[in-house]
Amino acid sequence: MTDDPRLCVLVLTGFLGSGKTTLLQQLMQRPEWSDTAVIINELGEMGLDHLLVQHVAPDVQVLPNGCVCCTVSEDLVDTLTELHARRQRGELAFARVVIETTGLADPLPLLHTLATHDALARRFRVSGVAVTVDACNGAATLQRHEEARRQVAMADTLLLTKTDLAGAPALQALQQCLARTNGSAPQHLVVQGQLDSAHLQDLEHQFLARPRSSPGLPGIGRGWLLRGAPRQEPPLSPVLHRFAPPHATDIVTECFALDEPLQADVFQHWLELMAAMRGDHMLRFKGLIQAADDPDRPLVVHAAQHLVHPPRRLPAWPGADRRSLLVFITQGMEPGLIARTLQKFTGALAVASHA
Repeated sequence: MTDDPRLCVLVLTGFLGSGKTTLLQQLMQRPEWSDTAVIINELGEMGLDHLLVQHVAPDVQVLPNGCVCCTVSEDLVDTLTELHARRQRGELAFARVVIETTGLADPLPLLHTLATHDALARRFRVSGVAVTVDACNGAATLQRHEEARRQVAMADTLLLTKTDLAGAPALQALQQCLARTNGSAPQHLVVQGQLDSAHLQDLEHQFLARPRSSPGLPGIGRGWLLRGAPRQEPPLSPVLHRFAPPHATDIVTECFALDEPLQADVFQHWLELMAAMRGDHMLRFKGLIQAADDPDRPLVVHAAQHLVHPPRRLPAWPGADRRSLLVFITQGMEPGLIARTLQKFTGALAVASHA
């Protein structure tokens, strides 16, 4: 368990028609999700999604007339502030918040608001971004729509919906495409809206639990960072894995594993410079860092575009492997820039291996 007292916020997003509301309906009917407040963002003056969820989650907050990631950010701040105030007054009892975005949403501005707004940052923390992907139409959607590609790139977990309607070859091809776009996000199959709750609840404690051994439920911890990276024999240390999805996208995932401890302040300075100079191209960064000043307690570091979150110290490593792990999801970044500048600032050498 985490000792962070702030309430968790799960961002549920996915392209139009990918099954977000159906999944949310199913989740809200389960006892383990009864302590969840729901915010639904709908486009247009006449929204319907909240009506479909309201009968299983009576206190649903609706943000209409715009995308939660841009035009209604002030409404989101007001809604979360009011929810927290009602909880403090004892009018509502909830332990987490789920925000369902519109199908055209880019999650980055929403994450930025939650991290940088003073009042919200003191009361809430983002537990993760869950992205639904239509198994029948997902490949075509990713090829045609930039919004869908950015959603997948930002995901902490990918939920493949309508898998009972998709053929096995198409599903396998889609899974491979998603892994090339975001190799660090686990993929879970959703059949008629049904999903193991643990797949989402584990996001609230990522890095803090030991890996699970049961098939089909990948462990959290270090695997959350490098899940999907190809194995390299013999192992290179440090090693860079670079993934580029096919078709019309320049989103890539770059994964680094570094043996030597890093100077925390030097690494943080480098990351902040990368965010300042290349933030438009750095969709997401997440890392587990072995710091030279305290190698027994790793640092968890997150960044999104120009925003770098303060590092968080864990009480212990989640496993025996104590290497620093870095994952960058970028779009249009100059090849080799991360490896070159990382070496120049920290002395860490990255050997490239192209999948």
